[in-house]
Amino acid sequence: MDYDFDTLVNRENQGNMKCMLTPDIVKKMNLISYAGAEMDFKTAPAIIDALVERARNGLLGFTLADEKYLSSVQWWMKNMRNWEIERDWIVPTYGTIHSVATAIRAFTKEGDGVIVQPPVYNRYEQAVRRTNREIVSNPLIYRNGKYSMDFDDLERCMRVEKNRLFILCNPHNPIAKVWQRSDMEKISSLAQRYNVLVFSDEIFGEITFNGNSAIPYSTVAGKEGHSIVATSLGKVFNLTGVNSANIVIPDPSTRKRFRIQRDADHYGSIDPMVHAAVCAGYGSDGAEWVREMREYVWENVSIMKDFFTRNIPAVTMTEVEGSFVIWIDWRRLKLDDEELHSFLLNEAYLDLDRGVNYGEGGKGFTRMNIAAPRRKIEESLRFLFEAAARRGYAVSETLNRWR
Repeated sequence: MDYDFDTLVNRENQGNMKCMLTPDIVKKMNLISYAGAEMDFKTAPAIIDALVERARNGLLGFTLADEKYLSSVQWWMKNMRNWEIERDWIVPTYGTIHSVATAIRAFTKEGDGVIVQPPVYNRYEQAVRRTNREIVSNPLIYRNGKYSMDFDDLERCMRVEKNRLFILCNPHNPIAKVWQRSDMEKISSLAQRYNVLVFSDEIFGEITFNGNSAIPYSTVAGKEGHSIVATSLGKVFNLTGVNSANIVIPDPSTRKRFRIQRDADHYGSIDPMVHAAVCAGYGSDGAEWVREMREYVWENVSIMKDFFTRNIPAVTMTEVEGSFVIWIDWRRLKLDDEELHSFLLNEAYLDLDRGVNYGEGGKGFTRMNIAAPRRKIEESLRFLFEAAARRGYAVSETLNRWR
């Protein structure tokens, strides 16, 4: 089935955050923002139809994770993540970062350390700070355009007794890296040695490319390993504004402790619309939509890579292994972060996420969301080329078409 990824979703008068935060200069040029990590096309038709049907039914009461809901999550993990899970492992929550905060409160105390790997999604640090814990950085190593983990430094961090929680991001946001089994085996070995709980954020887990696969961390750590895996419809189906996630916790004692804290954090029931979305999306129709969406996004990845190679070779992007964001390295242009931001926004009309927002190692980089209609991306690239040509960054005065 051919799904429509070429039509720009309407954000106007929806109270949509991305729309409201898009700079006026971008709107004036009839362009779109590439900041944030939500798609610019509609969610899967199967989900839309299910939401309409639920609304027409007229019952929006308290809703629980029934057999239909749990079976849908199981089916999805088995068929899309190659992961056999038990129903008891599934813990519905009000979202991934909400669950990070729940894990922090459940397994650490104020003043304890939470380990993250910058450059990384900045709301982890937000959750750590708001719960009065300390952020502990284990920076990734960037060499020859590729990222890797610094395991010697990670062991140093885990060896500190108060550092009780480690947040793994896979695929890693913003660098679009999919960690390999060997990486997770090393993490698991260190975590067990130093009694550190691993919270693995895998909400981009279904969106991988070029033979890469986001292996669920718990399959490496084992059923008895102290691990928590976050899954969600948010990224894969563009439901980021719907506050929900399904947390998978194989170990009974870890799961019980997490559930107690979740409930203490004023958890009540599942949103009835979330129930409808999960049951509809986590099925064969939803899977087909995701497969086609990945193909469309991968073509956008190829367009971006070819554009820089042909037109502005001083600018590079890390290899995209998973997610729908790309991590762009502008450092060879010799602009500081304010100059880079001004150039991109005011001359190229390009609204991207600043790399410095993702912590150590982010200077001179930007994150760009490319889950957008291709024609809009091509429009934006033409403006970028013109701005680069005016400054002498482009290799010619004529735009070299990509692919």
